[in-house]
Amino acid sequence: VSAMLSRVNILVMCSAILWASAFAVCPDNWKQENCLGSSGNLGKGVVVEPYTQEKIVWEKNLQSHSHYTINPSTTALFVIDPQEVYSKCPEKLSVEDLVKSPTAEDFKGHSPLCCEQFFEAVANQNKIAAAARSRNMPVFVHAHVYRDFSDDGKPTNCGRLCDFDILGWSGWPEAWNLWNAALPWHKPVFAPETPGGFEADTQRDFYCEKSVFSGMTDKVVNKLIEQKIDTIIVTGFMTQYCSVTTSRHAHDLGFKVIFVQDANDGPMLQQFVTGTDENHLVPFYLGIAVADVTSTEEVLKQLELPDGEL
Repeated sequence: VSAMLSRVNILVMCSAILWASAFAVCPDNWKQENCLGSSGNLGKGVVVEPYTQEKIVWEKNLQSHSHYTINPSTTALFVIDPQEVYSKCPEKLSVEDLVKSPTAEDFKGHSPLCCEQFFEAVANQNKIAAAARSRNMPVFVHAHVYRDFSDDGKPTNCGRLCDFDILGWSGWPEAWNLWNAALPWHKPVFAPETPGGFEADTQRDFYCEKSVFSGMTDKVVNKLIEQKIDTIIVTGFMTQYCSVTTSRHAHDLGFKVIFVQDANDGPMLQQFVTGTDENHLVPFYLGIAVADVTSTEEVLKQLELPDGEL
């Protein structure tokens, strides 16, 4: 593994280290006070109380259900992890191509966790974010990143994820390197640098890095409390990891959770291996007792400005 990492580092390390150093925990041109820093500490306790019950009622045979009413003054949008680890797909989507080692001569920088609907999901995230900002709703842009804060050449904040070497059999370095700040896959995919990337408003949106699956870190939860938020709209990557964990965590903290099915996506590799489409299975289970599962169209309809308002 060490020899393999050395080769990967030779290919990408020089430019990546310079980029990561400049990026730190606040992207270029981002309003400094809107950068919440990096955290692996989770928000605790029930923070939204007392709260008023609003029922989600399912129709017969679980075909559809009612939706939460979106109050822009108490709702925040989460855009979870729009990063290269999920956008970099190989030319051919197959297990063999997805797990192709970075040491292969024809390796072109793809990620084995590429989400085949990444840019479609981001397009929907952009629509919702634009509507949210028009209603003065806060937008939280998350990024999952492991950083070396101790200058010893190893990530300081990786936690238990560093225990897992799921891709070692295929010649990949340990999987946590896909979020390593010293390697390129961790970089956010922002427009206009990347056509079709997330259109962040660096003067209004909040930027927050996390080293855990949940986006409800202490820094984020404190900001939500400060802004009197009781409802979270969840979009992002990956559906069955950070998106679902954030949804469940926010639910347990007392927030109303709105999960936008067509603004989330997960990796194609796991779909190939398991034969299960996470974008159908995960939202269904969330909708039973965790979140209001909805569509971009429905969210935009609720966020339309009343006639005469700008």
